[in-house]
Amino acid sequence: MEAALLRGSPDGSREPGPRAEAVPAQIRNAAAGAMEALTEGKSVLVTGAAGAGKSTVMATVLAGLGSGYSVLQLRGSASWAGKDFDGLLWLLSELPPELLSDPVYVLQFVRRVLKEKAAGRRLVISVENMGELDNASVAVLLQLCRAGCALLLATVRELSSCSSELVRWWAEGSVHREALEPLNPAATRVLLEELAGGKVSNRVVAQVQARALGNPLLSAMFLREQLDAGTVLKRRGTLVWTGAVSYSGALAERVAAETSGLGPAERYAADVLAVAGAVPPLLLLQVADPAAVERLERDRLLTSGPPGTVQLKDPVLAAAAAALVPHGRAAEIRSRLDAVAGGSFLRTGREPSSAARRTAATAAVYAAADLSRRGRWEEAAAAARVCLDASTEPDADGGRRPDLASELFHVFLRCGEVHQAADLLARTEQGAADTELDGGNDLCGGTVHALGGRADRALDCLERAIAQFEEDGSAHLLALARTAAAYACLVLDDVETARAYLAAAVPGDPGPDRGDPAASVAVHTGPWADLTACFSGLCAVRGLSAAAAGTGPDLPGTLLVLAAAALQGRPGAAGELGTTAAGCSGDAARMYLELAEGLTASEPAAILRAAERAYGRGQFLMAHEAARHAADLSRGAADRPRLRAATRLANTSYRMLRTSHSVTDRLPELTGFEQRLALGAAAGTSSSHLAAALHLSPRTVDWHLGRIFAKLRVSGRAELRECLETEEQRT
Repeated sequence: MEAALLRGSPDGSREPGPRAEAVPAQIRNAAAGAMEALTEGKSVLVTGAAGAGKSTVMATVLAGLGSGYSVLQLRGSASWAGKDFDGLLWLLSELPPELLSDPVYVLQFVRRVLKEKAAGRRLVISVENMGELDNASVAVLLQLCRAGCALLLATVRELSSCSSELVRWWAEGSVHREALEPLNPAATRVLLEELAGGKVSNRVVAQVQARALGNPLLSAMFLREQLDAGTVLKRRGTLVWTGAVSYSGALAERVAAETSGLGPAERYAADVLAVAGAVPPLLLLQVADPAAVERLERDRLLTSGPPGTVQLKDPVLAAAAAALVPHGRAAEIRSRLDAVAGGSFLRTGREPSSAARRTAATAAVYAAADLSRRGRWEEAAAAARVCLDASTEPDADGGRRPDLASELFHVFLRCGEVHQAADLLARTEQGAADTELDGGNDLCGGTVHALGGRADRALDCLERAIAQFEEDGSAHLLALARTAAAYACLVLDDVETARAYLAAAVPGDPGPDRGDPAASVAVHTGPWADLTACFSGLCAVRGLSAAAAGTGPDLPGTLLVLAAAALQGRPGAAGELGTTAAGCSGDAARMYLELAEGLTASEPAAILRAAERAYGRGQFLMAHEAARHAADLSRGAADRPRLRAATRLANTSYRMLRTSHSVTDRLPELTGFEQRLALGAAAGTSSSHLAAALHLSPRTVDWHLGRIFAKLRVSGRAELRECLETEEQRT
C-alpha cells in the first residue's frame, strides 16, 4: 500500500501521495452523532449527495457498536425498487411465493427470523441507499422499528427520494438525522492537507473546489489524479498548481464505470451535457433522444444546473467526460446545439436586467475605489459596504465577479478597514463554490493578517502564496508576498529570516530556477505595488530597509508607516502623521489624528481612543502598541481608571496577535500550583477560600494571583474567566 502511494517530487525525491485515512471533520462528527443517537435508542438517517461520506459514517458507526449489538446489513438498488420485497429477498427465500402477497405474514416471519439471529442482542438494521429499496421492504423495516424490535441506520441521498411512510416517520421526530453538506473551501483545505500530509496552496484548493463542489470523494480523487499527472507539485513543502488539468487515470475509469451501462442514445445525451456543461431542458430534448434523456434522469446522472438548465451530476466527472469526448464529436455537438438554438446558444449572455445591475455595481465599486485613493474613506467605506452583496453573490448564470470583490478588498484596505477586508475574504470562501480574489486568497489572507499584526497567521498564508508564485513566475505578486513575509518575521523577532525574505523580494525575480527574463516584470503599479511599498516602509521602521524599487507607498500606506514610526518613537513622525491625516475623512483618519495628538502632547486619553479605534478595525498590533503607550502615561499620571482600561485593551489586543497568546495556550506555562490558583479564581472562588484550601494567607494568594494575571496578560478574575469561556466556545 505504501509503495502504491508514492509520487515523484520535482527535485527527484519521492513524496508521499494522498493519505487514504483522511476523514473530514463533519464525517467524524456525523458518525459520533449517529452513534450517540443509536445508544439512546433512536434510529438514524444519514443524508447527503453521492460521495459525501455517508458510507464512511455508516462503516464508522458499525465498527464501534460492540458485542452488544447484532447487525443486519441491506443495500438498496435501482433494479429492485419496483419489485415487492426484493430488498429482503435473501430473508424470504424460504417462503412459498404465494405467501409473499400477505404483508402481515411476511412481517411476522421477518420478525421471528431476525429475533433468532439477534440472539438476545440489540438489533441494528443498516441500509445503504434506502431510497432505492422497494416500498414493501421499507414498510416491513419501519414496522419493526416502530414496534421496538430493531433500530435503523440508513443512508439516503435526499429524503424526497424516500417513501412517503419513511418521510412521515422522520417528520414525527422518531429518527435522528445527520445531514452531510458539501464542504466549504476551508473544510476542503483541511481535507486536502490531511490527504497530502502538508500545506496546500489556495490555488489548488480553488481548483479542487471549483470541480468537486465540496464533495469529499471527488475532491480526493481529483487531487490524486493531478498528483499522478504532475499538475500538482510540491514546492517549499507546499502543494502548488502548475496548469493543465489531467482527466486520465482514475477519473477516466470513474467516467467509464458510470457510463458503462449506457446505450448509444444515452451516451450521446451524456456527451451533449459534458460538452455544453449546462443545457436548457427543452434544448436538450431537441438535440438528444427524449427517451434517452429520461433514462439518464431516472439513473440519476442528471441534476439541476444554473437556473433553467440541467447538467451532469458531478462537475469533476462532467469535466472528465468532456475531455474524453473525441474532438470531432464535440465539434458536431456544439454545431448542432448552435443550429437548434437559432445560432444563439454559444453566444447567450445574461438577461438585460442582470447585465444592467452588474454594470451599475461595477460603476459603484470603481467610484468607491477612487474615493479610497483620495483619502475620502468615510464615503468610500460606506459605498463599498453597499456593493458587498453584488460582488460576492452568484449572478443569473451562476457565475461570480471576483474582479469586483478584489477591488472592494483593496478599498477596505485603503480605508484601514482590515476587519472588513477579512470578512469579504471569508465571504468569498463560503458555500460549495470558491471564488479566488485577484492575486489569490493566500496572498490576500496573508496581507490582511500582516496589516492586522497577526504575524504567525500571515506567514502561514504567505508561505503558501510564495510557493505558488515561484511556480507561476508571478514576479510582482512574489515581491509583495516576500516583503509582507519579511515584515511578519520582524514582528515575530526573526530578523535573519526577514532579511532573507527582503533580499529575495526583488521586482522581476520570479524565484529559484525560473530565470526566464520574459516572465520577469521590472515595475508594477496598482494596489499590489502600493502594498509592497507599504510593507517595505513598515520593515524600515523596524530597522530593516529594502533596496529602493518603484515609488513609495500611496496615501493609506504612508499613514500606516507614519503611525508605526510614531509608535516606535521616531522624532517628528507623530507631527507628520497629524499633518498627513488632516486632509482625510472617516474613522481611520480620526484614529490617526487622535494618535498623533496623543503622542505629541503625551495625552493618554487620545492615545487610548486611537487604540480602541484600531482594535475595532482589526489593526491589533497598532492597538496593542498604542494601548501600552496609554497605560505607561496613565501610570505616570496615577490615573488608575484609565490605566485599567488601557491595560485591559493592551492585553486583549496582545491575545489577538498570535494563536499562542491565548490564555488557554499560556496556562500550561504556569506551575501546577499557579494553575490551581488561576482556575479557582476564574471559577469565582474567593481568595479566602483558596487560601484555606492551600493553607496560605489571603494576602499571599492575592500576591500569587497578581503574578499569574501578569503572566496570562489579563487584568483580573473577571477577564480571566471571560477569556477562558470565550476560547472554549471557539474551540
